[in-house]
Amino acid sequence: MNELYIPIIVFTIIILGYMTYQDFKYREINIISLIALALFSILYLWLFIFKSDVVLWNKYLLQLLISFVFILIFFTLGKFSKFVYIGEGDLYTILAISFTNIFSVLFILFLFLLSLLVTLLIPISIFVYNLSMRHKPNYGFLSSLFLMFLGYPLKLKSITNFYTPLERFEEIKDNKYLKVVNFKPNIEPTKELSKIKKIANLEKVEKIWVSPLIPFVISILISYIILIIIIVNDGLLVVSNFIINIL
Repeated sequence: MNELYIPIIVFTIIILGYMTYQDFKYREINIISLIALALFSILYLWLFIFKSDVVLWNKYLLQLLISFVFILIFFTLGKFSKFVYIGEGDLYTILAISFTNIFSVLFILFLFLLSLLVTLLIPISIFVYNLSMRHKPNYGFLSSLFLMFLGYPLKLKSITNFYTPLERFEEIKDNKYLKVVNFKPNIEPTKELSKIKKIANLEKVEKIWVSPLIPFVISILISYIILIIIIVNDGLLVVSNFIINIL
């Protein structure tokens, strides 16, 4: 890998680290930092790498177009279904990273897919934690199994907006409620938690199952570092060329 790539890689990792901190602490992403990353990348590539090389610029613009279309598809799908919803801040982050891409036209695709794979490791960790703590939900086998992969029981007073509820209360009759599982994606967990806490206090329920809202940007950061390590060993280039030849 060309040593001239190092500054742009280091700056990208710093920005992603800052994004992760912002998302963990404030549940939001600073768009200004992403714009700074994109502008820095364009300027740096122009001054030190691409310069007046038309071929490199055309390849760069092509991968930007591919990245934009890819992100637009997921943004549109998220408007129609909560099951494919990805936060706009996360999509902006991936788009900003595409401006730093000097490796492959498929780099962003690899980054996104690897981020999803890293995210899938979270439920496995949660399941192992529940087994070690002997947390067992009082539902049917499949519902209980899903709960143990997706979250864990937490006291109501400890639940903050960093969690989304996996249980809700259904009114059966005369202000009597039944606790049921809730696996549907919740875009507004804060409002749902407020409702649940009110009913839980009436029903004298101390704990409910919740899922931690772990920022997707941390998966993006981990995946970016993994891909850079692979690129150093020319692994991504080999895979990209293989896929392009097939297409």
